[in-house]
Amino acid sequence: MATKQKIFFVIEHVKGGELFAKVAKGKLKKEITRKYFQQLISVVDFYLKPEYLLLDENENLKVSDFALSALHEEIRNDGLLLTRCGTLAYVAPKVLR
Repeated sequence: MATKQKIFFVIEHVKGGELFAKVAKGKLKKEITRKYFQQLISVVDFYLKPEYLLLDENENLKVSDFALSALHEEIRNDGLLLTRCGTLAYVAPKVLR
């Protein structure tokens, strides 16, 4: 959600904490590891565009989404970017305007 002066992010409050903390306590059981992996793959399938998946000379997969990265010089005083960002085929029309 946004106004002319502010952008609001609405996120879920997750009580379970970070996966890192759980793994730090010891090895996870296969069943829970399988569950987490399936959920991770679902996220990748839903959010990640094929254009962001690259292969190196050894056929190793590389993820390369830096479309919204910006150098300090590309940011206006009000915090907005000076240039359009994102892949044109996936950008909302209002961003292009």
